[in-house]
Amino acid sequence: MFLKLVLAALLAVGAENLLFVGGSGFSRALRAAQRPASIGIYSLLITWFTLLSAFAGVWLNSFLPAYGTKAILRSSCFAAAAAAAYLLTSLLMRAVLPARAMKKIGPLLAPSAMNTIVLAMPYAQRGFSLDPVQAAGYAVGTGAAFYLASAVLTHAEAKCRNPDMPEAFSGLPASILYVGILSMAFAGFAGGRVF
Repeated sequence: MFLKLVLAALLAVGAENLLFVGGSGFSRALRAAQRPASIGIYSLLITWFTLLSAFAGVWLNSFLPAYGTKAILRSSCFAAAAAAAYLLTSLLMRAVLPARAMKKIGPLLAPSAMNTIVLAMPYAQRGFSLDPVQAAGYAVGTGAAFYLASAVLTHAEAKCRNPDMPEAFSGLPASILYVGILSMAFAGFAGGRVF
Protein backbone atom coordinates (compact mmCIF):
# COMPACT_ATOMS: atom_id res chain seq x y z
CA MET A 1 0.00 0.00 0.00
CA PHE A 2 2.80 2.44 0.92
CA LEU A 3 4.63 1.50 -2.29
CA LYS A 4 1.55 2.39 -4.38
CA LEU A 5 1.36 5.75 -2.61
CA VAL A 6 5.04 6.51 -3.21
CA LEU A 7 4.95 5.40 -6.86
CA ALA A 8 1.90 7.58 -7.54
CA ALA A 9 3.66 10.53 -5.86
CA LEU A 10 6.72 9.99 -8.06
CA LEU A 11 4.45 9.81 -11.10
CA ALA A 12 2.96 13.19 -10.17
CA VAL A 13 6.36 14.81 -9.63
CA GLY A 14 7.92 13.28 -12.74
CA ALA A 15 6.31 11.97 -15.89
CA GLU A 16 2.71 13.08 -15.30
CA ASN A 17 3.46 16.45 -13.70
CA LEU A 18 0.27 18.53 -13.97
CA LEU A 19 2.23 21.78 -13.77
CA PHE A 20 4.84 21.24 -16.46
CA VAL A 21 3.00 18.81 -18.74
CA GLY A 22 -0.56 20.02 -18.27
CA GLY A 23 0.08 23.67 -17.48
CA SER A 24 -2.35 23.55 -14.57
CA GLY A 25 -1.70 25.99 -11.76
CA PHE A 26 1.29 27.61 -13.38
CA SER A 27 0.19 31.21 -12.89
CA ARG A 28 0.03 30.54 -9.14
CA ALA A 29 3.44 28.88 -9.21
CA LEU A 30 4.83 32.01 -10.88
CA ARG A 31 3.22 34.21 -8.22
CA ALA A 32 4.53 32.00 -5.43
CA ALA A 33 8.01 32.21 -6.94
CA GLN A 34 7.90 35.99 -6.61
CA ARG A 35 7.43 35.58 -2.85
CA PRO A 36 9.87 32.82 -1.87
CA ALA A 37 8.96 33.03 1.82
CA SER A 38 5.42 31.80 1.07
CA ILE A 39 6.34 28.83 -1.14
CA GLY A 40 6.33 26.29 1.70
CA ILE A 41 2.96 27.34 3.15
CA TYR A 42 1.44 27.67 -0.32
CA SER A 43 2.66 24.19 -1.27
CA LEU A 44 1.27 22.67 1.92
CA LEU A 45 -2.10 24.27 1.25
CA ILE A 46 -2.05 23.06 -2.37
CA THR A 47 -1.20 19.56 -1.11
CA TRP A 48 -4.04 19.67 1.44
CA PHE A 49 -6.66 20.86 -1.02
CA THR A 50 -5.44 18.50 -3.75
CA LEU A 51 -5.70 15.63 -1.30
CA LEU A 52 -9.26 16.64 -0.37
CA SER A 53 -10.11 17.04 -4.05
CA ALA A 54 -8.69 13.59 -4.83
CA PHE A 55 -10.79 11.97 -2.13
CA ALA A 56 -13.86 13.90 -3.29
CA GLY A 57 -13.17 12.63 -6.80
CA VAL A 58 -12.88 9.03 -5.59
CA TRP A 59 -16.15 9.36 -3.71
CA LEU A 60 -18.10 11.35 -6.33
CA ASN A 61 -16.94 9.28 -9.32
CA SER A 62 -18.88 6.32 -7.95
CA PHE A 63 -22.10 8.40 -8.07
CA LEU A 64 -21.65 10.52 -11.17
CA PRO A 65 -22.01 9.01 -14.64
CA ALA A 66 -19.11 9.54 -17.03
CA TYR A 67 -21.33 10.01 -20.08
CA GLY A 68 -24.87 11.11 -20.80
CA THR A 69 -26.96 14.08 -19.78
CA LYS A 70 -26.19 13.76 -16.06
CA ALA A 71 -22.44 13.93 -16.78
CA ILE A 72 -22.88 17.69 -17.08
CA LEU A 73 -23.19 17.77 -13.30
CA ARG A 74 -19.68 16.32 -12.85
CA SER A 75 -17.83 19.65 -13.08
CA SER A 76 -20.33 21.41 -10.85
CA CYS A 77 -20.09 18.69 -8.21
CA PHE A 78 -16.28 18.77 -8.23
CA ALA A 79 -16.28 22.57 -7.94
CA ALA A 80 -18.81 22.41 -5.10
CA ALA A 81 -16.65 19.84 -3.32
CA ALA A 82 -13.60 22.12 -3.67
CA ALA A 83 -15.62 25.07 -2.34
CA ALA A 84 -16.85 22.99 0.61
CA ALA A 85 -13.27 21.92 1.36
CA TYR A 86 -12.21 25.57 1.32
CA LEU A 87 -15.01 26.65 3.64
CA LEU A 88 -14.42 23.83 6.13
CA THR A 89 -10.65 24.37 6.12
CA SER A 90 -11.06 28.12 6.53
CA LEU A 91 -13.46 27.73 9.45
CA LEU A 92 -11.23 25.13 11.10
CA MET A 93 -8.09 27.26 10.68
CA ARG A 94 -9.82 30.36 12.05
CA ALA A 95 -10.92 28.38 15.10
CA VAL A 96 -7.55 26.71 15.76
CA LEU A 97 -4.83 29.11 14.61
CA PRO A 98 -3.97 32.42 16.29
CA ALA A 99 -4.84 35.63 14.46
CA ARG A 100 -1.17 36.30 13.65
CA ALA A 101 -0.83 32.98 11.83
CA MET A 102 -4.14 33.48 10.03
CA LYS A 103 -2.95 36.87 8.81
CA LYS A 104 -0.06 35.10 7.06
CA ILE A 105 -2.00 32.07 5.80
CA GLY A 106 -5.35 33.75 5.03
CA PRO A 107 -4.38 35.42 1.73
CA LEU A 108 -3.03 32.09 0.42
CA LEU A 109 -6.03 30.01 1.42
CA ALA A 110 -8.53 30.88 -1.36
CA PRO A 111 -6.02 30.83 -4.25
CA SER A 112 -4.78 27.45 -3.01
CA ALA A 113 -8.27 25.99 -2.80
CA MET A 114 -9.38 27.20 -6.23
CA ASN A 115 -6.12 26.45 -8.02
CA THR A 116 -6.57 24.63 -11.31
CA ILE A 117 -4.41 21.79 -9.97
CA VAL A 118 -6.95 21.20 -7.22
CA LEU A 119 -9.87 21.38 -9.64
CA ALA A 120 -8.11 19.05 -12.13
CA MET A 121 -7.37 16.38 -9.53
CA PRO A 122 -10.66 14.41 -9.78
CA TYR A 123 -10.25 14.29 -13.56
CA ALA A 124 -6.66 13.08 -13.25
CA GLN A 125 -7.79 10.49 -10.70
CA ARG A 126 -10.41 9.19 -13.12
CA GLY A 127 -8.19 9.47 -16.20
CA PHE A 128 -5.38 7.47 -14.63
CA SER A 129 -7.81 5.05 -12.91
CA LEU A 130 -6.23 5.68 -9.52
CA ASP A 131 -7.52 3.87 -6.47
CA PRO A 132 -7.84 5.89 -3.21
CA VAL A 133 -4.26 5.14 -2.08
CA GLN A 134 -2.80 6.04 -5.46
CA ALA A 135 -4.97 9.18 -5.59
CA ALA A 136 -3.57 10.22 -2.20
CA GLY A 137 -0.02 9.61 -3.44
CA TYR A 138 -0.70 11.52 -6.63
CA ALA A 139 -2.11 14.44 -4.63
CA VAL A 140 0.94 14.54 -2.34
CA GLY A 141 3.21 14.32 -5.39
CA THR A 142 1.34 17.16 -7.05
CA GLY A 143 1.90 19.33 -3.97
CA ALA A 144 5.60 18.44 -4.10
CA ALA A 145 5.63 19.26 -7.82
CA PHE A 146 4.12 22.67 -7.05
CA TYR A 147 6.86 23.29 -4.48
CA LEU A 148 9.60 22.22 -6.91
CA ALA A 149 8.13 24.30 -9.75
CA SER A 150 7.93 27.37 -7.51
CA ALA A 151 11.49 26.81 -6.30
CA VAL A 152 12.77 26.42 -9.87
CA LEU A 153 10.91 29.55 -10.93
CA THR A 154 12.33 31.49 -7.97
CA HIS A 155 15.82 30.84 -9.29
CA ALA A 156 14.70 31.42 -12.88
CA GLU A 157 13.39 34.88 -11.99
CA ALA A 158 16.82 35.89 -10.71
CA LYS A 159 18.63 34.49 -13.74
CA CYS A 160 16.14 35.98 -16.19
CA ARG A 161 16.92 39.51 -15.06
CA ASN A 162 20.20 39.63 -16.94
CA PRO A 163 21.15 43.23 -17.87
CA ASP A 164 22.57 42.00 -21.20
CA MET A 165 19.16 40.73 -22.34
CA PRO A 166 16.96 42.93 -24.50
CA GLU A 167 14.33 44.70 -22.38
CA ALA A 168 11.47 42.95 -24.19
CA PHE A 169 12.72 39.53 -23.03
CA SER A 170 13.82 40.44 -19.52
CA GLY A 171 11.88 39.29 -16.46
CA LEU A 172 8.53 37.55 -16.95
CA PRO A 173 8.85 36.87 -20.72
CA ALA A 174 12.18 35.14 -20.12
CA SER A 175 10.63 33.15 -17.26
CA ILE A 176 7.81 32.03 -19.53
CA LEU A 177 10.33 30.91 -22.16
CA TYR A 178 12.23 29.05 -19.43
CA VAL A 179 9.02 27.36 -18.32
CA GLY A 180 8.17 26.47 -21.91
CA ILE A 181 11.47 24.67 -22.36
CA LEU A 182 11.00 22.78 -19.09
CA SER A 183 7.42 21.93 -20.09
CA MET A 184 8.60 20.48 -23.40
CA ALA A 185 11.06 18.28 -21.53
CA PHE A 186 8.36 17.01 -19.17
CA ALA A 187 5.94 16.53 -22.08
CA GLY A 188 8.59 14.38 -23.73
CA PHE A 189 8.73 12.18 -20.63
CA ALA A 190 4.94 11.94 -20.53
CA GLY A 191 4.63 11.13 -24.20
CA GLY A 192 2.27 14.05 -24.77
CA ARG A 193 -0.61 12.58 -22.73
CA VAL A 194 -1.85 14.20 -19.53
CA PHE A 195 -5.57 13.36 -19.30
